[in-house]
Amino acid sequence: MSLTDLIIISVIGTGISSISVQLITVREFLSQFYGNEITISLVLFCWLMVSGLGSLASKLLKRKSITLYSILALITGLFPLIQITAIRLFRDAIFIHGESPGFYPVFFFILILSAPYTFFIGFILPYSLAVIKATRQTFTAGKLYILDNIGDITGGVLFSFILVYFLSPFKIIALTSFLLILISLALILCLRRYFLFMGAFLSVVVFFAFAFEKRFELSTLANQYGLNIVSYRESPYGRIVLTKERGEYTFWESGSPIFSTFNITTAEEKVHYPLCQLDRVEDVLLVSGGMGETFDEILKYSPHRIDYVELDPTLIKVASQSGLLSPHEQVNIILTDGRGYIAEGRRRYSAIIVDLSEPDTFQLNRFYTKEFFDRAKGVLRKDGVLSFSLIANPNYLSEVRVKKLSSIFNTVKGYFQNVLLIPGEEVYFLASDGELDADIPRRLRERSIATSYIQGFYYGNVTEERIKSINDAMNPDEFINTDFQPRVINIMFTEWFKKYGTSPNWFIGALLGLLVFYLFFIRREEYVLFSTGFAAMGVEMLILFSFQVIYGYIYLKVGAIITCFLLGLLPGAVLGNRWKKRGKHVLMNAEVGMLLLLAVYLIWARFYQSRVPELIFFLYGFSFSLLCGVQFPVAAEIIGEEKSPAAGLFAADLVGAGAGTLAIGTLLIPLLGIQAAIIALILIKAASTMLILRAYRIR
Repeated sequence: MSLTDLIIISVIGTGISSISVQLITVREFLSQFYGNEITISLVLFCWLMVSGLGSLASKLLKRKSITLYSILALITGLFPLIQITAIRLFRDAIFIHGESPGFYPVFFFILILSAPYTFFIGFILPYSLAVIKATRQTFTAGKLYILDNIGDITGGVLFSFILVYFLSPFKIIALTSFLLILISLALILCLRRYFLFMGAFLSVVVFFAFAFEKRFELSTLANQYGLNIVSYRESPYGRIVLTKERGEYTFWESGSPIFSTFNITTAEEKVHYPLCQLDRVEDVLLVSGGMGETFDEILKYSPHRIDYVELDPTLIKVASQSGLLSPHEQVNIILTDGRGYIAEGRRRYSAIIVDLSEPDTFQLNRFYTKEFFDRAKGVLRKDGVLSFSLIANPNYLSEVRVKKLSSIFNTVKGYFQNVLLIPGEEVYFLASDGELDADIPRRLRERSIATSYIQGFYYGNVTEERIKSINDAMNPDEFINTDFQPRVINIMFTEWFKKYGTSPNWFIGALLGLLVFYLFFIRREEYVLFSTGFAAMGVEMLILFSFQVIYGYIYLKVGAIITCFLLGLLPGAVLGNRWKKRGKHVLMNAEVGMLLLLAVYLIWARFYQSRVPELIFFLYGFSFSLLCGVQFPVAAEIIGEEKSPAAGLFAADLVGAGAGTLAIGTLLIPLLGIQAAIIALILIKAASTMLILRAYRIR
């Protein structure tokens, strides 16, 4: 096997490694920043923009050295373990433990820790082409694009459908980097750089020793979770960690604490506030929050059946093994998405108790929208009760907090005749078509139900004045919260900046300035690739957020969605390579196809918004990316291989993709909703279509 063949294989190895590392990095930052989906777009933005800079930088290096390439490839294979370790160690070293950082600190943290690796990834791809062409003149940018896609697809499939279900992140990094590391060592050995080979080999041995050492991986979590980690599991749905300190257990899911023992107050409030409103309790649906004393409190009402819905089977398994989830004859555990289960409407309930965290992410916001309340109303018995809670200080409600509470209050009020807010440890929402009574202790006495916290402390904490104050504070003019126009996410995003006295305007202005400067100097073919990258990642963000709204488990499916986009790029690149002589007409047809697909998405988002099979999302992403993939080899052919178009086209594609990721995933969807984001993408692609029409005068 020649050196050129080894380099070609290493390009595939780079793709396998890089896409797996990208997905692990996304999941890692999601765990560090409490599952906030805006983190996904920030990670992908930094990844793509810095990769674009790396591609541009490769133009500056005139020396085409196989030795240098081998070293860079080896560093690219080894560095991911350092990156993920650094993310875990520095998060709580830089930020106050337990703090929710602001937008700018999160952005710069992600940028700094992901930049070295992503720069290498962006640099090494066009540089590999330059090295190959130095020895083999017939190799083209289109062929390189295809090889890179083969590697990306392989890595995405391995991660999303196999490795994520069985291995921890460090082991996945070791396995997916193996081919790249092996080829790098082979290149160095073939070049007879024996001293360099010895140093490289020792580095590889150390890399695999740490990657497969379970105690080392566990130690990297100590800053975030403390030293007393009882259980650590990487579930496809999130990171499950159980800690124990001074006899108290705490459950963490994707970085957020979801349950602590010795918290009888929360168990009593979430159960008795709604259930005591009912004269008879038959079936109860509990959406999450079934650990600890919850079931014992519900069983005081002697229900016929308790359905407990939890998405992640790993969480149930760990809780059961730790004695935090006791089996009861009346309890039926259902392992599925809570909203999806309610939408199916299999049975009717006397009460639905939703015990979830704040709706500060799209995954959780979907349980506080008009679509959810409509479905919940449909599975409740006559005069049944829906209950959930939100964090609020009853003594002081900020303007932003009032907006958030009012939006949800107005939304649920549209489906229930009576909505009562009770300011306990949290603000509890009770919604029903029947009468609601705020005198909880009296209702419990009438049913002879004993409690610890409510009987002794309710009247002192939940006064009539506080109840009246918080109910009167609700603004009837506040916008309602919907799936595709998430008002609460908009409020949360605004609160994120106000909390730290900052504004997104500086960030948006700086980004626009840099993009205008960049676009001023690029070729028109590169602009077409820029707009295509923008649209491709914009659509990927649309699908990620839409999927999260409908299904609610993007932590699991983010890899599958990204892989489907990669799968489309490969046949697109192959077709583009075959049709590249037709040039301008192929570019135009691809543009029209993308505009039509965007119009279909807009029609669905505007008029239907229905729960569609997962396969539809995957096929849509595949189809859109296929059209995107067609354009790269065609644009390279129009420019001419003699002008070395690879670096410029890769950079344009990556910079456009980064801009699209940020504009759609971080700004437009949270601020204006999914429909506005689709319209923005249509305008971007319409501009590039007009450019092609004017530049080439296509008829």
